[in-house]
Amino acid sequence: MTNGISQSEKDLQFIDKADRLTKQGIEFIAYFIGLVSCLAVHILYFAMFAINGIKVMMYFNIFSVLFYAVAIILVKLVKEKLNLVYWSLAEIIVHAFVATWCIGLRADFIMFLLMIIPIAFLMPNKNKAIPFVIMIVSVFLYGYAHLNFQDPGRVHYNVQSRTMEHWFYVINIIIGAFVMIYVTAIYTALNIYTESKLRTQHEQLRIMACVDPLTHLSNRRAIWDDLKRIYSESRESGKNYVIGLGDIDHFKKVNDTYGHDRGDEVLTAVAEMIKEKIPEGGCVARWGGEEFLFVLPAAGVQEGSNCAEQILKTLREYRFSDGEKEFFVTMTFGICEGAKDENLEQIISRADQRLYKGKNNGRDHVEYTD
Repeated sequence: MTNGISQSEKDLQFIDKADRLTKQGIEFIAYFIGLVSCLAVHILYFAMFAINGIKVMMYFNIFSVLFYAVAIILVKLVKEKLNLVYWSLAEIIVHAFVATWCIGLRADFIMFLLMIIPIAFLMPNKNKAIPFVIMIVSVFLYGYAHLNFQDPGRVHYNVQSRTMEHWFYVINIIIGAFVMIYVTAIYTALNIYTESKLRTQHEQLRIMACVDPLTHLSNRRAIWDDLKRIYSESRESGKNYVIGLGDIDHFKKVNDTYGHDRGDEVLTAVAEMIKEKIPEGGCVARWGGEEFLFVLPAAGVQEGSNCAEQILKTLREYRFSDGEKEFFVTMTFGICEGAKDENLEQIISRADQRLYKGKNNGRDHVEYTD
């Protein structure tokens, strides 16, 4: 627990917030911001290439501006929005290579070929082959560009001044940093969401394995962990513990007379009564059928008997209803104190024997002697 909030509660809060944002169109906003940014960048590129008279890239950026304008319209209409990302990555690859073919390596358009590789792998790809295709194509073009456009004499256009060349370089670095930060932020949020979902599902499975679905008490499997822990603590501290085993009297008659739905209501109500009467530090579970088990650490037979008596007193005063009819149920408890040198299974067995001794002695009471 941290500041009174468990990790499970934090995960549920984060998932709920993320789901609400998704319903409010956060996915559309994320794609929209990315595509609008690309549109703005290519408008800037168009202006810069126009200033330098580089017609090939002017025409290319006219195409890019139209491409992203259409993509912005489609982002609201296309179901598989990830396809827009794939086409955008393809546009970036071609643009980076053609820009390098035009003006050489100094403006560093070629860096985009390497930058998009991790982006391709960070995307939630349904087709696992696509990131590898993007990587192979990008690495090949990157290597080809470095081999063939290293020499300024082999470029097809000259930038008007070294200052303009530096501006290309600085703008490309800024754009690259923005893209990486933006995509990484989205990926991180998705990753946190996925991890939260997995932890929540794991917690739900753990609860399903440990909690009785009807009464919401620990089940027999789960209470064994508590019994073993209390048993170990008893051995270390030398203090005894007490186990109580209770069974609803004539429960089959309740099911036969009033039906299984009323029987389930009885089990649920009895479980709640037992849970309310168990002191702090104690544990309670549905042991099986209509049987319930509680264990109190650092306690003796008297404390266990008093706890069981309080449960019986509350139960005797409680009335169940079936239409206009009312009925009540009783319970019998067997109580056994355990010492540090006694076997845990034997203590439970003795509590069970006392329970059935109580059944034979009239029911509706606590039995704590052999």
